[in-house]
Amino acid sequence: MKFLKYFFITLFSAFIALVLVDVYYSNQLKKMALFSGEVQEWNQIREGKTTNVELAIFGSSRAFIQINPNILEQDLKLTTHNFGLNGSKFKMQLYRFNLYLNHNPKPKIVVWNLDTFSFSHIDEVFQPNQYAPFMLWNFKLYGALKDYKDTKLVDFIVPLYRYRDQTYWKDQIARAKKEKLHKDGLFRDDGFKSYNRKWNVDWGEMKKKNSDFDFSDYALLEELIAKCEQENIQLIFTISPEFYKGQDYMLNREEVINRYQTTLQKHHLLLLDYSTDSISFNQKYFYNTTHMNYKGADAFTKELAKDLKKYIK
Repeated sequence: MKFLKYFFITLFSAFIALVLVDVYYSNQLKKMALFSGEVQEWNQIREGKTTNVELAIFGSSRAFIQINPNILEQDLKLTTHNFGLNGSKFKMQLYRFNLYLNHNPKPKIVVWNLDTFSFSHIDEVFQPNQYAPFMLWNFKLYGALKDYKDTKLVDFIVPLYRYRDQTYWKDQIARAKKEKLHKDGLFRDDGFKSYNRKWNVDWGEMKKKNSDFDFSDYALLEELIAKCEQENIQLIFTISPEFYKGQDYMLNREEVINRYQTTLQKHHLLLLDYSTDSISFNQKYFYNTTHMNYKGADAFTKELAKDLKKYIK
């Protein structure tokens, strides 16, 4: 009996030690500019540090690098934060939105940038290790990620197991330490990061294809609309500029946008579509067909601010 007693005491002590090391290591990672600042953004949201936000921006990279919150804040006189999630589809954007509401005061207005591929089917989530510092016993996060490839329940249960590839993590930490940070230690400025990148498109490599539209995920759009109605949050949708020559490479692009418009009109919601805006016809504003450089981001945001003034209640 004494042997069993000491065995379980030793086992329990080792488990507690693993948990403490896990918490310490994860907390260190949360402070770093990992994965283009995504880990820091998740941490800011979870810790309730994005307070006093009146205008919140959501979407993918086409929100986070193309909608400058500082310009909107200056022009609209509303405190603004960009919560765009790099490389994401709508499902994980909605997870971020709900997490934000759970840990921070609700905003007055949400501007949500839709992409023509927001509801395209994917097998694996973009940069899955951005979620690692938040995984331990976080079963809501597991619920959001479980349908994606390589999501394993054991990573959410066993302390430190998800950090087993230390060669990978040491490389990511080394990269993060080279990033240029703001005075507050964050990689992004109110969630925003623009890039001075040159045009880099090989038209010969591009192939026309249909968006593999996921109707099960599309139901989440109704969930967002209902949530904003319940919370009395004004919801405005946008489609940010895309370089005009690239738009033809998504064969069912018009069909997808029409689907958006039908759904939003049913709820009397606004969709500001900049697909045919003059910016979309000027290559100097883009570094690829779907992403603008810093000049394009600022030009677009100034135009967006003018349009939002007409509709913000």
